[in-house]
Amino acid sequence: MENKPHGTNETPAPAHHHHILTNRTILTIGAGLLVLTGITVWVAHIDLGRMNFVIAMLVASIKAALVALFFMNLKYDRRENGVIFATSFLFLAIFMVLTSTDLFFRGNVYVKAGEGQIVAVQKSALKNPWISTPTLIAHGKELFAQQCTACHGALGQGNGPAAAALIPHPRNFTQTEGWKNGRKPSMVFKTLKEGLAGGAMASFSTLPQDDRWALAHFVLSLGPKPGADTPADFAKAGINPNDAGGGAEVEAKSIDIDLAMERMAVPD
Repeated sequence: MENKPHGTNETPAPAHHHHILTNRTILTIGAGLLVLTGITVWVAHIDLGRMNFVIAMLVASIKAALVALFFMNLKYDRRENGVIFATSFLFLAIFMVLTSTDLFFRGNVYVKAGEGQIVAVQKSALKNPWISTPTLIAHGKELFAQQCTACHGALGQGNGPAAAALIPHPRNFTQTEGWKNGRKPSMVFKTLKEGLAGGAMASFSTLPQDDRWALAHFVLSLGPKPGADTPADFAKAGINPNDAGGGAEVEAKSIDIDLAMERMAVPD
């Protein structure tokens, strides 16, 4: 017969028993954490490129799991708490996959241009990139879905989720009127490079030139066929159509993130 508190019908809550780790387990886990910390410090002094990020995240995840399982007693706790903990690792995995996708598939954005200097690759690899092709439009469509739909909407009609909060409202690419820099490939390219002053259209100069050309051709494909660029249009956009390297000038130099962090860490 159960013992219930006097004057109540409540069943007493089950007693919670704390698991006491043995000294051997404590020392083993502690030594493992020290080894993993040593690996982290050792790898930090070696340039493994993109693998530095992968190794750092893997080691951090293992250390967190050991601490949670043993020192926080999750290994001996109720099963539902274990499920909650495992779910957090699921979200960590999602974060790592999304980050790795950008890290490993962004392409060669930086090249060395002299000792101690890294400049952004801003020279087009295309010949006559101002001429629309199905390949450029298809690539531009992929970029548009990633970079532009929040403001311009999935169909380019200026009705994306963020459009209501922007004044003036984002451009409706299906219409031909009101394009501040003109509705031609070189002019849209110029807008993507410089942005528009006084509006919410920011500069996309961090994108490689070929990506900006692809975006320009895709947004122009959403409306009537645009006119051809004139020599004056090319000059205004800083493009030399006679240049075999793609026509656009090499843009401002920028320092690679890793190099910038290295220079900040070393005092002059």
